[in-house]
Amino acid sequence: MTSKYKHILRYLSTQNDWTSSATIANALGISKRSVKTYIADINSITSDLIISSNKGYQVDLNKLNSFFTSIESTIPQSQKERVEHLLKMLVKEDKPLHIFDVSEVLFISEATLKGDLRKVKKRLANHNLELNVSGDTIKMIGQEKSKRKLMSSILYNETNDHFLDIETLKTAFKDHDIDYIRDTIAETFSTYHYFTNDYSLTNIILHIAIAIDRMKNGFIYAQPFGKEATIEKEYKIAYEVAKRLEAHFAVNYSEGELLDLAFLISSSGTSINFMHLQISDLQDVAGRRCIHLVERILEDLKNNYYINIEDADVLVRLTLHIKNLLMRLENNFSSKNPLTSAIKQNCPSIYDCAVHVSYTIKEETGYTINDDEIAYIAFHLGYALEMQKQVNSKITCSILFPFYYNYNIHLIENLTKNFGEDLLIQHVVANESDLDALNSDLVISAVQLNLVPKMPFILINPLFSNADQSKVANKIKELKEIKQKELFKKNIEAMMDERLFKIEYSLKTKEEALTMMCAVMEQKKFVDASFLANVREREAMSSTAFGRIAIPHAIKMNAKKTGMFVLINEKGIKWNELTVNLVLLISVSKDDRILFHDVFDSLAAILTEEKNVSQILTAADYQEFVDLLVECY
Repeated sequence: MTSKYKHILRYLSTQNDWTSSATIANALGISKRSVKTYIADINSITSDLIISSNKGYQVDLNKLNSFFTSIESTIPQSQKERVEHLLKMLVKEDKPLHIFDVSEVLFISEATLKGDLRKVKKRLANHNLELNVSGDTIKMIGQEKSKRKLMSSILYNETNDHFLDIETLKTAFKDHDIDYIRDTIAETFSTYHYFTNDYSLTNIILHIAIAIDRMKNGFIYAQPFGKEATIEKEYKIAYEVAKRLEAHFAVNYSEGELLDLAFLISSSGTSINFMHLQISDLQDVAGRRCIHLVERILEDLKNNYYINIEDADVLVRLTLHIKNLLMRLENNFSSKNPLTSAIKQNCPSIYDCAVHVSYTIKEETGYTINDDEIAYIAFHLGYALEMQKQVNSKITCSILFPFYYNYNIHLIENLTKNFGEDLLIQHVVANESDLDALNSDLVISAVQLNLVPKMPFILINPLFSNADQSKVANKIKELKEIKQKELFKKNIEAMMDERLFKIEYSLKTKEEALTMMCAVMEQKKFVDASFLANVREREAMSSTAFGRIAIPHAIKMNAKKTGMFVLINEKGIKWNELTVNLVLLISVSKDDRILFHDVFDSLAAILTEEKNVSQILTAADYQEFVDLLVECY
């Protein structure tokens, strides 16, 4: 089965209603004709797996899982599927494979196979492995640890960014007792009071399952690491786990295997219960080097994004995460994050902060961090950023209430209790005339007004009933939406320039688009000659594309002027694995760094809705684009 069929099925399985062929085509970057052809092909394999009506398409979820299970043994059709199959064949064999035999297994010509092997070479190089071609035979060359990382990568690729759960592991390792591995880890961790999260636990289970599979087939680590003294507790845990696994699976853990497991455990959890950890204890737990790195990260976030992480709980969690991250980097481990794609698409502002953190880490340590690790950092930054936004987005309020005993105080206490996170009470006055001198977002009055005030207002009961509480809540929501939309329009108009708007169909690749756009921005004095290189550097760290949109920008916000170049191409621009129709190239000056985050978040919220993207792409000129963008907010 081709990956395109799987993409359609995965996409439809996430939709709660009928989905049109146009929506599917836009979401997957293919034509409507292709959608209909693929759906017909799918239904020819399993009748009515995808149901159609005049409203669109839906997938029969009851048939879907059994369908995916039934196609596991299907002969690979596309080059991508054949490459995955070839990698599995190579990693399982210690002896050379004959090209003729491989061609027969895959039902392809030797010429086609040689084309596939070029792709195989690239994939192997990403894992420090080589493809040795000798005469008519092929063989994978490299260290055992690298081969195991490749096996892990193949399995994660097959999940298509979905969470790799226990059931998936059971399917992948049918000959091994995955439940026993999970229970062994959980019980041993509990005995030693060791803490980890669900994602890391799944990663450890996968590591052990691969290790057992390789050991049973005679592949082991030959050389020990010789660093057990630095992870004494984790070594004891690994030893206990290994002894139980040896007895159950009839394998033998060498010293190298044992230490590899110990380092994986050390990089995936902690013996410290962070709920009881104080900031003053961090240096003893994480070490001076880690603390210095965290201090540098906090300083860069404050200087570049105006993010101040002062919450003790957030700081403790971030520090412990960086400690484990450094352990993973030093020992060449990686931790897969099943939510990476969702975070990149739905929280691009937070993800961009995390990319900057990865840049700081690379400067300090020399290690390059992948998208999955960046997304884990985004988890920790997200909470701090949202807390800071809440403080800056409160609705200011003036209260009109006659001073009668302490009833005004009771009202203030009620409002603060119910709306403290959203409402900032600035003034409390007893006379209506006093309102004229005030300038708040909202007036809450406990008495009937003689004149309509210049500010939005609501009337409430002096005793503040449940109905009044709902009335205040609704008004706050309404005012927040108005303020946000007005701010977005103001920011967009401040950033955009009619000279930086282009509808162009000749550009076909990311490099062509970026080269042209950066050249124009340099010509118009928004950026200097280094901007293109800085944008490329940011793209190399993690793609800025999601769906049919790309929002490229430089890693450092030091442009001459803040601006946004809009490029529309309905034919599509190839952007790594995606095809995008709208490119928003943003330059940010040092003084406008807060503006960047406000605009970036708002753009992401608008452009993750497919109907908004389709509407915005109809813009025929600059002003219509601005109007449509604001209208979609």
